[in-house]
Amino acid sequence: MTGLEKILSQIEQESNDRCQEIIRDAQKKAEGIIADAEMKADAIIAESEAQTLKKTENLNASAVSSAELTESRILLKAKLDAIDDILARALEVIKALPKKEYFEILKELIIKNADKGTGELRLSAQDTEKLPSNFLDSVNNALKKGCSVKLGKSADIDSGFILSYGDVDINCSFDAIAASKRDELRDALNSLLFN
Repeated sequence: MTGLEKILSQIEQESNDRCQEIIRDAQKKAEGIIADAEMKADAIIAESEAQTLKKTENLNASAVSSAELTESRILLKAKLDAIDDILARALEVIKALPKKEYFEILKELIIKNADKGTGELRLSAQDTEKLPSNFLDSVNNALKKGCSVKLGKSADIDSGFILSYGDVDINCSFDAIAASKRDELRDALNSLLFN
């Protein structure tokens, strides 16, 4: 080998060694970048999984809360429906009472609601037909001094009565009484039936 060939061979060897060194450095840097990227990706995945888990827990809690609220509403509606059914049955029982007992209830209500002066007693057409002959006398005898009632035209009601004093009507139909006392009766029945 000549001197020139030796020099060229040495340059080639040094060049190959330098290329190998550059490649090794590049591979180390690439491995470092890849390892760093994998760590960042793992951290992002872990963060994403944690957020997904938290969102899932929140959605589950929201769904449970919504289901509990719906259940409460359904239960409340069922209770109110049961109470309304009991009230409707109670009104039917009152309407179906024997004549004497039914008109005793009316008498007590008239006495309780009568005002000073002469009131016009308006019964349903059905109750007007069944009215005992001595009913008005019995009521007027039981009223406070200065109070009296006289029979007026039939009212468009199912049962009970309307007591009129001029422009003022006192609606004592059983349906109106039940409606005005519905919340109070619901509370009382609710505590009796469901507590």
